[in-house]
Parts: sequence; structure tokens; C-alpha cells
Amino acid sequence: MAKGALRPGGKYHGLLELLSGVEVTVIRREGRELDTLVDASLFEPGTRLRDDPEAFAHACLLSEWVLGLFLGGESAGAVYGLLGTAFAALPESRARWAVTCASVESMLRLAGHGMEVDYCVRCGLPAEGSETWSHVEGGLVCSGCSTPGETLVSRGVLEFIRTCRRSGFETASRMRLWKGGFRACHDFMREFAQAHNQSGMKLRSLGVLEDLENGVV
Repeated sequence: MAKGALRPGGKYHGLLELLSGVEVTVIRREGRELDTLVDASLFEPGTRLRDDPEAFAHACLLSEWVLGLFLGGESAGAVYGLLGTAFAALPESRARWAVTCASVESMLRLAGHGMEVDYCVRCGLPAEGSETWSHVEGGLVCSGCSTPGETLVSRGVLEFIRTCRRSGFETASRMRLWKGGFRACHDFMREFAQAHNQSGMKLRSLGVLEDLENGVV
């Protein structure tokens, strides 16, 4: 709780903007659900993100992923570092969906929901060449274990996920897929997350991004 945060000219005026980096001091009282903010200092204004509507929407989308995947009791250092890297890359990148998808893949692993893209989730044998996928079981299903009618995953999506694992964020965020490929990759990972997460992954920023991309906003 930040008392007086909306007051013009108050001590927090201009400090608590969306996507800014702020170091805060809070008072935590036993029995109360909300901490009280008593001091704040700005170290990353976030103006480059807020000045670019599309980059801002991608950053908000990633923030929603964090809220959907993490409950708040986990150590936040790795997630915070990942967001910082993504937020720094988004204003500069001409492939923002690649940055977003590489970030989401990393978040899934940090949340304990890594996708198995090399071995069959049923028998454990190499699943090279297979495109059969099980969201519930967590990854690829080899030809010997698959059954007709199961979900198929694009080879391009699989290769992107493998690149995220083997080469890291920087390389994956510079990859290129077919037109609409990264949006398909994002939707695929969202479906995977929904199979392992009870929050439902309601990502409102997706609608804003669609409007921006379609020239509505």
C-alpha cells in the first residue's frame, strides 16, 4: 500500500509508473495482508518502453505471464533478471515476438514446466523426427507410443524451443520463423501452460497487441 501515491507533487509522484524499476522500502505488520510503502527510489525509468506502444504491450504481456506462472513465494531473482533482459531488448528489436517467445520459454522452465523436445515422454527413448505432442504429459511422443488423432507440433516451433535450450536467449531472440510463426509458438506455449497451471493464463495484453498490429489503435 502506497499512501498518497496518486497525490500530485507527493513523494512518490513519477516513481511508481508501469514497468519502471524501483527500489522500495516497506513496513510489514503481522496479521496484515498489505505491506506499507515508506520509501522508493527510481533506478530504471522505463520511458523507452512506455514511448513505444508495441514494445510496451509486449512487456505487459510478459508481466502477465509472470503473474500467471509464479505464486509469489518463489525466489524472484532469476525471473526479475529475465524480465530486465527482455525489457531492454524489446525497444531495440525488430523481432519482438521472438524476444517474447524466448522469454516465455525461459519462464516455463523457471516455473518448473519445461517442455521435453528431445525424448519421448512415455517411453524415454529419443523422439527425433516426431511431431506428436502431449501438453498434459509435457512434451514429444515418439512414433512407437503415439496414437491417431493426437496433437501435432510444428517443426519450426520445436526447433525454436531447442534453440532456446541449447543456445540461450540471445540467439533464440534473433531467430526467424514463417509469417505468424512466433504468434503460433506463443499460443502453443500458452496451451501448454494452461495444461499445467490452474490460473487459466488470461493474457489481456494479447488483445492490445492484435489491435496494434492490425492498425486499430
